Amino acid sequence: MVTCARVARCGDPAATAAKEGDSDKLPDPVVVQLETRDGLQMELTYYASTKGKDAVPIVMLHGWKGSSADMASLALTMQQPIINMQRAGHAVIVPDLRGHGKSTRIRNDAKPIDQALMKKADFDAMVSQDMEAVKRFLIEKNNAAELNIEKLCVVGADMGALVAMNWAVLDWSIPDLLTGKQGKDVRALVLISPPLNFRGVSTAAALASPTIKTGLSVLIIVGAEKGTGKAHDDAQRINKLLAAVRPKPPTDPEEFRKNPPDLFFDELKTTLQGTKILEDRKLGAQVSGDIAQFIDLRLAGKRFPWSMRSDPHGH
Repeated sequence: MVTCARVARCGDPAATAAKEGDSDKLPDPVVVQLETRDGLQMELTYYASTKGKDAVPIVMLHGWKGSSADMASLALTMQQPIINMQRAGHAVIVPDLRGHGKSTRIRNDAKPIDQALMKKADFDAMVSQDMEAVKRFLIEKNNAAELNIEKLCVVGADMGALVAMNWAVLDWSIPDLLTGKQGKDVRALVLISPPLNFRGVSTAAALASPTIKTGLSVLIIVGAEKGTGKAHDDAQRINKLLAAVRPKPPTDPEEFRKNPPDLFFDELKTTLQGTKILEDRKLGAQVSGDIAQFIDLRLAGKRFPWSMRSDPHGH
C-alpha cells in the first residue's frame, strides 16, 4: 500500500502554489513521505509547475550512494519557465530510492537499510516498489490537474539510469483496464552515464524490449574525455544498440526540423560521470539546456491529451 503520510514545505510554510497571474513566482519545493507496498518509508521532493495540465512531469533518479539532493539544482532549473530559449516550467519529482537519503527504513523494522548489504532483490524493488509508489503520486497530481502524466520523462544517473530503463519497460508491460489505461506513460528517457550492469542487475532485457529499442525517445549523456573508461564504453554501447534499430537522422536541415530524431548521444568533454557532471557549474548548465531542448522537441512541443486516471490498486 502507498500512502501520502505527510506533506511539508521545504521553506516557507505558506501556500505551496504560485499566486494566480504571478508568472514570476514558482511554488517552493515540497517534501512528501510515501509508503511502498512492501513498507518502505520513502521520501521525495516535488517541484510543482504553474502550467497545470500542460506541465511535463519529470522523475529524476539519483545514482549509487547518492540522494535526491544530487538532483536538486537540475530540478530547480527544469522548473523554470524558460531554459536557454526552450520551453520548460516542468513538474519535477525527485525521490530518494531505497537505501539512500531519507528512504532507509522499512515499517516495523528497527534497523535501517544498510547500503553495504543491499542485494539484487533490493535493486529490483527500486523498480517494482519505489517507482510504483512514485507512479501513484504522479497519478494523484495528474488528477489534481497539476501535470499531464501522458508526457512523462524519467531522468536517471548511473544506477538511476538502470532503474529508469527497467521501470519504463515495466510501465509499458502493464495491461490496460476496462476502465482505461494504467501504464504506458513513460515517453522519454534521459540516461546520464548509464551502465550495462550494476550489482547483479542488467539492462540486457530492457535493451532487447521494443519499449527501449524503438518505443521511447532517448537522450544519453556521458563524459567522453580520455580516461573515462567503462562508463563511456557502456553508454556508447547502449547508443549503438539503439541506433542500429532506429532510422538514421535526416541530413537535410528542413527535413530534420520536420522529422527530428528520437535518439541523441551527448558526449561531454569531461572525465566526470553521473551526478558529478551536474555538480560542475558549466557542465550542469550545458546539460540542463540539452535536456530542456530534448523535452521541448519530444514532449512539450507535441500533443498528448490530458485525462483523469484511476489508481489500479485503489489507494
